[in-house]
Amino acid sequence: MPKNTLLPFNILHMDSLGQGVSKMGPKVTFVPKTLPGEEGEATVSAERKGVVFARLESVSKVSKERIKPECMHFDQCPSCHYLHTNYENELAFKRLSLEKLFQRIPHPDIELIQAPRRLGYRNRVQLHYDVKKQMIGMLDVGANRITPIPQCLIGETAIKQEMTRLYENQNWMREALAQVPQGHVEIYLRDGVVQKTWNKPYAEGGFTQVFEEMNQVLKARLKSWFGSEKSDLLDLFAGNGNLSEELNYSRRLCVDLYQKVPGEDFISQHLYAEEALSAVKKMAATNGLKDPHILLDPPRSGMKNLNDWVNAFKPKKLAYVSCDPHTLVRDIQPLENYRIEHLLLLDFFPSTFHFETVIFLQRVE
Repeated sequence: MPKNTLLPFNILHMDSLGQGVSKMGPKVTFVPKTLPGEEGEATVSAERKGVVFARLESVSKVSKERIKPECMHFDQCPSCHYLHTNYENELAFKRLSLEKLFQRIPHPDIELIQAPRRLGYRNRVQLHYDVKKQMIGMLDVGANRITPIPQCLIGETAIKQEMTRLYENQNWMREALAQVPQGHVEIYLRDGVVQKTWNKPYAEGGFTQVFEEMNQVLKARLKSWFGSEKSDLLDLFAGNGNLSEELNYSRRLCVDLYQKVPGEDFISQHLYAEEALSAVKKMAATNGLKDPHILLDPPRSGMKNLNDWVNAFKPKKLAYVSCDPHTLVRDIQPLENYRIEHLLLLDFFPSTFHFETVIFLQRVE
């Protein structure tokens, strides 16, 4: 179907990416910024694998659940997905998405932990820029365009203030001119101070969870799961050790790929490398770890060979924190002799389709 073709839609339900799903015509069409029951017209933006992706143009039949977005940039910005409905509906869509993924895996009821607020929470924001076009904002990959967001509401107060300063009088241009013509800037809040990095890898200033209050909720739940009895702990994709630092462990080994190793109980190891498991096993033995529990918080790509790690260490308890439940489900399906004791949906990223999924597994043999 040619780009920019205008086609009608009738939204049946939401998908896991916060898009309305329409089945009018011969092909399934995905339309962001819509809601179930809505009808209207959308413009084709892409077609892949027999499905169509389209941009909302007009709504002729409006859902009673639609509200006026609190953010003035919502209709154009690609980063938020649910501000056109209330938070209760957003959470319901997220719960349904997770339930569908786990429908063939035995599990307890999903425990949904909502965020204390829907906006003003992010301590880290990344903006893309193009000096020639004199544009800075959120990158819409599908449309290959930058959407300016000078009044964005997603960041903490200090983040919003710095974004406002960058937009005022094109201040960002003066800073970007010392960089490359096209790139990105990351604005982040650390220890009460706003910092910026230009054209560096994500989290160049050190990875942090973007919603600190929800981070504390997650840490409390991990502490409750691993309990007060001291055990050895293997923390994979550990970052700065944020999730394990307050756990009651006897010995801890934090593993990730570091430019600078944070401490004595940290080792730098690319966990996707072929030799990763054998290298970590040797280091764990050297450090005296015996039958360690495992905590992992991988990137969206997950950990395809998790079963190999579980078979090697045979942890009595395992906690898997995931920002992509699709890869989490893929990774845990091969596990044997483990039961999911708790399944949590933590809304770390309100207003978007993203959330954190946490599962606590107990060895049963």
